Amino acid sequence: MFSGIGTRWWRGVTSPQERVKVLPIHQWARSSGDGAAIGPGHHFTQECRQDLAGARAEAQRLGHQFVGTEHMLLALIRESSGTAARLLADLGVDLGQVRSRAERAAREGADKGAAKGRIAVPEYTSRAKKALELGMSQARALGHAGVGSEHILLGLLDEKKGIAARVLHQLGLTLEEARTAARRERTRGTPPTFRVMIDDASDRSIYEQIVARIQEGVATGLLRPGDRLPAVRQLADELDVSPGTVARAYTELERVSVVVTDGARGTRIAQGQRPIVPACERPAMLVGLLRPVVVAAFHLGATSSELREALAGAMGDILPHSKSG
Repeated sequence: MFSGIGTRWWRGVTSPQERVKVLPIHQWARSSGDGAAIGPGHHFTQECRQDLAGARAEAQRLGHQFVGTEHMLLALIRESSGTAARLLADLGVDLGQVRSRAERAAREGADKGAAKGRIAVPEYTSRAKKALELGMSQARALGHAGVGSEHILLGLLDEKKGIAARVLHQLGLTLEEARTAARRERTRGTPPTFRVMIDDASDRSIYEQIVARIQEGVATGLLRPGDRLPAVRQLADELDVSPGTVARAYTELERVSVVVTDGARGTRIAQGQRPIVPACERPAMLVGLLRPVVVAAFHLGATSSELREALAGAMGDILPHSKSG
């Protein structure tokens, strides 16, 4: 789809003072000179790759033979739950205004001399290329390992002269504000001490592991009410699993009131955990849940006292005031 994306830092950036020209994507990918690698851990996130592909789709939707910064911006806000869209919403930027202004400017620009018609593969303008390279530089400057959609947004702002930058500036957004928000995006959501991890050797499905890991994070206090979970595509990229698997896990967590999903604000840990099982029914359910554990302990040769001690240890950081009897 995008030859070279995710494996190279491109050089030879076109000066913003130069006439904007259209570059074929294969020529763009080769423009890195000696092809210096991004470095260990640096890559385009899956969400970012999808947004870049979305920019081409936006160009085709508008009947344009090129991909400009306006199409990149439209792709970033296609889904309100995306990282860049969420960042803009948190900064008070109206996504509807962004979309309408970008589309209007895109149509006006195309009407001023762009060739009419439609081609199978729209090409990127040098200004769009510059915005992407500036986004990569922003990721490096912030010390972020992956180049995400938020960094592309920063690149669009940093480019300054494209339609995307003009639209965002007209709506009152500055590069510094966006940089601060991007830095906060990586640090304030899911606490750094908590990571969703999966075990490929486990008998449990990946979906069940994600649900269990987040429930454990809430129970142990690593995840607190209001903490934001990674976006579906972001977590799917980190775990190298299907976005549908993560979406299913989030849906189940929402069903049992562990998380809430609030549009552009994303998926967060619920403020109040209401008991979903009446107290009178819990003893029987607990016996059912613990029975397999007791059976496993029996086959390990464990004694009842060892099992009680193990249960107390397991409860330690979750129910610290409980006492085993």
